[in-house]
Amino acid sequence: MSPAQLKQLQELSQIFSQGKANPQQIQQLSALLAEINRYDDAEPITKNEQVSFIAATHFG
Repeated sequence: MSPAQLKQLQELSQIFSQGKANPQQIQQLSALLAEINRYDDAEPITKNEQVSFIAATHFG
């Protein structure tokens, strides 16, 4: 998410939390969220953490 997108999201969030959103702002939020989702989907996964699990042996 870019800094501009974050700022717009914060502004719209404030308006929505006050219950003052108009239809244009609802459309803006919808478009912004779609844009953010496309941006996140396009980002390659750069961190690949490998986790190893060792099964515990229980003796009865």
